Amino acid sequence: MEYRDSIVHYTSDENIRLAVAVTRDCVETARQRHTLAPVACAALGRTMTGALLLAGDYKNREGVTIRIDGKGPLGVIHVDAFNSNRVRGYVDHPVIDLPLASNGKLDVRTAVGTDGEVTVTRFTPEKTTYTSRSPVVSGEIAEDLAYYLYTSEQIPATISLGVLVDRDYSVAASGGFLVQALPGAADDDLAKIEENIKKIGPITAYLTKHTNGEGLAETVMAGFHCKEIFRRPLYWRCTCSLARIENVLLSLREEDKKDLLTDPQVEMTCHYCGTKYVISHDELEALFAAGKKTVRKRY
Repeated sequence: MEYRDSIVHYTSDENIRLAVAVTRDCVETARQRHTLAPVACAALGRTMTGALLLAGDYKNREGVTIRIDGKGPLGVIHVDAFNSNRVRGYVDHPVIDLPLASNGKLDVRTAVGTDGEVTVTRFTPEKTTYTSRSPVVSGEIAEDLAYYLYTSEQIPATISLGVLVDRDYSVAASGGFLVQALPGAADDDLAKIEENIKKIGPITAYLTKHTNGEGLAETVMAGFHCKEIFRRPLYWRCTCSLARIENVLLSLREEDKKDLLTDPQVEMTCHYCGTKYVISHDELEALFAAGKKTVRKRY
């Protein structure tokens, strides 16, 4: 079966905004790169989808960084969404083994924890970066992000996020949607939206039957004058490169550079994507001597 990840933004005449994201391929890439256990995959995948949905300023190619530290056994969840349609992420402890929750589902709440905070940073190439924080209220990711939007950005929102992990640990379905009330939205209209959302059921069950999210926007916005305003494909991407690694090495103190030159080679691995960069002693010596980047392949 062919999957194509995408994000679609909608708006209605009733001052309600909707974004729908299908993220199966992005989350499966993260699972493979980090060898994620199922509960870690669910937590990271939900956060990746949430970051893409929060990056709503697509005209200015907005980026969103989310850091969730609930003090649970999973550790910290780190996610970057940038250019409004690219995402990367990792968790501190990707291989954890927890029993299923009482409802028979992955126990994301316990893995994430509920004693910490959500940190969200928004940035665009032309505007000032700003960071806001809110408490972790449930560890279920969607509720935590909705609480963040309401308390830190004063935006009433409903978020649904889900990741379905198959028996072979691959990602069977992943995605979600974000409904936001803009200034002027009527309470009766928001109540109608909530009734529409109840008809969808679990988002992963819906995406299992509708792999591209077809019909989801029509169900959520049934009875409203809604139109599509923007659509983009989604990709897993990392911003790491050998040039960035070399710049880090060049910025080291002289005594640290000398210490590195006592080793036969330097190996550095990107936390976000798992890419390993290997620089031999001779190449490192030449880099430090010239004070400029060398040309190397990416492993």
